[in-house]
Amino acid sequence: MQSKLWLRKLLCISLLSLSFVACISQANAANPKILVFGDSLSAAYGIPKSQGWVALLQKKLADQHYQYDVINASISGETTSGGLTRLETALSKVQPNIIIIELGANDGLRGLPVKEMTENLNTMITQSKKANAKILLIGMKIPPNYGPKYTEAFRNTYPDLSLQHKVSLVPFLLENVAAQPKLIQDDGLHPNVSGQPILLDNIWPKLKPLLKR
Repeated sequence: MQSKLWLRKLLCISLLSLSFVACISQANAANPKILVFGDSLSAAYGIPKSQGWVALLQKKLADQHYQYDVINASISGETTSGGLTRLETALSKVQPNIIIIELGANDGLRGLPVKEMTENLNTMITQSKKANAKILLIGMKIPPNYGPKYTEAFRNTYPDLSLQHKVSLVPFLLENVAAQPKLIQDDGLHPNVSGQPILLDNIWPKLKPLLKR
């Protein structure tokens, strides 16, 4: 049983890697790159990928005559620890002009130490800076049932890192979507198709100043 589970996990990782490489190969080498590095909220979990906010971002860029290729390296279930193990390779392969870091939600839902999450995000920001990428950090919040101390520490991680590194910040990705049943899938966690344009609306004002024509 353990052998089968291990093989299934290995196959899943291999397929994700092939998809990531294929996505890079389809991009125009001459165009600047935006790397979206997140979890299920950016991986279009439960909906067609063409209707996720990342795909909508690519369309919006084209409509507004920005010649960027958007590379989505997001993986459902990803934590900041998992993201950190993948980032160096992703930066090397994509060589992004801009990176959108959207991680931490799964750390919070699992009750992982905020200090560890903060250190992982801090390292990711540092690595991205060394790769000469502009950074957009996406903030998250978690429900109050985790306790006020944990909830506050989690929420403050993002603005604190934004100030420390002087990087752009979207305070809360799910603004105007969270706690809106008509915009959330049946799992109660992930935005549905109707919620995706709102996610992009939350991101765009902070992303636009980082773009060049």
